[in-house]
Amino acid sequence: MTILIPAFQLKLNNAILQGLATIAKFDGKHPSMACGTSGGKVFVHSPHTRDAKSEHEVRFLNINRKLTALASGPLDKNRHRDILLVGTQTNLLAYDVETNSDLFYKDVPDGVNAMIFGYVASYDSPLAIVGGNCSIQGFDGDGNDAFWTVTGDNVTSLAFCDVDEDGVNELLVGSDDYEIRIFQGEEVISQTTETDRVVGLAPIRKTRYGYGLANGTIGVYDRSVRVWRMKSKNQVRALLGVDLDADGVPELVSGWSNGKLEVRSETNGEVLFKDMFPAPIASVLRADYRMDGNQSIICCAEDGEVRAFQPSTADSVDLVVDQARENSAMADLTQKKQELLMELNNFSDNLKQVKTNKGEAGLVPFDTKVQIGLSSVKGKGAVQLSLSTNNHTIIKAVVIYAEQIFDGESLVVHPATPSSSLMIPIKPSRDISTELQLKVLVGPSGSSPQYHVFELQFQLPKFSMFLPVTDRVNEPTSQLIFGVPERVNRVMMWIENNFLLGEYYQNLLQNRKNQEYLEATFLSLRDNKPLIIRMAQPEGGKVVIKTDDMDLAGELVQDLAASLQLSELESFAEFPSEMEKFKNVLVKVDEHNAVRLRLTAEMADSSNLVKTLVVKAEDSRILGDMDTLKKIYGNLQQLNGDLIGEYIKRSNNHSELLESLKDVNQMIQRAAKLRVGNAKTRVVTACRAALKNNNVHALFQIITNGHDGQS
Repeated sequence: MTILIPAFQLKLNNAILQGLATIAKFDGKHPSMACGTSGGKVFVHSPHTRDAKSEHEVRFLNINRKLTALASGPLDKNRHRDILLVGTQTNLLAYDVETNSDLFYKDVPDGVNAMIFGYVASYDSPLAIVGGNCSIQGFDGDGNDAFWTVTGDNVTSLAFCDVDEDGVNELLVGSDDYEIRIFQGEEVISQTTETDRVVGLAPIRKTRYGYGLANGTIGVYDRSVRVWRMKSKNQVRALLGVDLDADGVPELVSGWSNGKLEVRSETNGEVLFKDMFPAPIASVLRADYRMDGNQSIICCAEDGEVRAFQPSTADSVDLVVDQARENSAMADLTQKKQELLMELNNFSDNLKQVKTNKGEAGLVPFDTKVQIGLSSVKGKGAVQLSLSTNNHTIIKAVVIYAEQIFDGESLVVHPATPSSSLMIPIKPSRDISTELQLKVLVGPSGSSPQYHVFELQFQLPKFSMFLPVTDRVNEPTSQLIFGVPERVNRVMMWIENNFLLGEYYQNLLQNRKNQEYLEATFLSLRDNKPLIIRMAQPEGGKVVIKTDDMDLAGELVQDLAASLQLSELESFAEFPSEMEKFKNVLVKVDEHNAVRLRLTAEMADSSNLVKTLVVKAEDSRILGDMDTLKKIYGNLQQLNGDLIGEYIKRSNNHSELLESLKDVNQMIQRAAKLRVGNAKTRVVTACRAALKNNNVHALFQIITNGHDGQS
């Protein structure tokens, strides 16, 4: 007995691309399914409104471009029906299927990587939300760019969820930089770092949402707190949150690259239902597709097979859920039994060895402890995790589990010569705070057949890769200046909690606690570049962060503001080297745009010439002038080669333009992270306006001062 029962099955005989499927009422009454397929086409399956001429249920729409996203919704309120939204690498098409006409066709230079339809906070009209190259745009029914903001990397997934329970949905954004950001309007109110690219997001209920990663991990978050997660060797292709057992608590439905369809509990991730398809899953949807009053789970496979499932009766669902819970509990108890039996056998063997005076090979003194510490050493390029025992016992091996630090989220260290102490270098690639979970194998000797496992936890400070120094360093030319309404002691406590200070440097800061001035100097273990943090309380709590790394300055500001619970923070940013690079990027953008326009005009002229030569060739064929016909076809062949070459140039130029636009959007993101609250949002909005007006001077003023000097 299963939690889902089959409702219907379709063979559409057309491939369905991953994530490119949507169900909507394109005529305002009957549900239809639109899917992206190969060859730059979209087909629409309409079982309730067949074409009167062909009597077919499937109609095709030729886009003639590579499809990247598909969505639908009532974008135009005056039409009282859903509009099909088709995204490509450079364009967005809003198409009225009922009238076979375009609502609008927009150029989107940042591309359309992900798309969703819905309402964004502070906007009364529904928008087509498009995630592209480090940017998020919202288009209204007239094709106007009504919403725009930036994010840290290429957008890979979008979803709506009311994470703060204020009755208004926030926008969830997953991106290539492993981040899940929650936007309230243009402002990021929460940011969570995962272990791989975020490829799927799905609202479940209230503040909970599901997520999927490129490494095969799926799980559930409640706001920014992870509830559970699991990892598979296959890749997740689709996610959907839906209540299948009518208990008011939705389940998480997932489709996988091996064709598996799973339903998991949103509370603990246990599997409640699974099915297999012969092809990878392309999309999972929910709709009353048969118009019988019952919502179905509709699963689309990449080979064009569509299966729909409906929940079983309430009694059978309860029985399945209870049975799944009983099986899970029995499996846990069986595993616990095996572990206890193994421990009992080990204790018995040890007791026999002691009684027969064969040594104490398997015994560890009851007062054995493992001491743990973390230190930073100049020249090592890493922080050193030190482990040691308090007696003659030795450390045979160590297993460390930590997110976002190690490949595979774990590290195993097995020293060639075991001893009572061990040093392990750790090299975080990014500044993150995470918990290290250690399992240390300790035994009386290296040849002991049995070892005791000590389980330890240790918190890695966020800025652990910065070494405190007392010597003078060459001060960076870049700096960030802002004020905080706090005492020096509060900022000092933040430094102590987020940096590895060491005993000497910590005592040095402690002796200055009653002073009104603070100065802390660090060297990065990654590139040996200096970082200086100063504060002067008599100057209104003025804080100066001197570093040439704009990203680092933003991380420091955001972390300090969160620690001090600051909701608003203005700053003055002076980063001459970064601004010079940014100036060069803007010049490149202008150059690439100029080249794009020139190449487009040249290809249009060549296309017209092709049409002329084809007509002349046909005339020569009719007149029987074979010599002229050969010359014309020779010219056509040469012109075709030239067109192919021009297309390659245009493609390369477009790729370089996208990279430059990504740099522009990332600079705006960096500038925004140097502020907090309304100041942060204002920077994004003002930068967008300056870019639209091509006002480079105002753009630089906004990045430096947080405004253009006129507001």
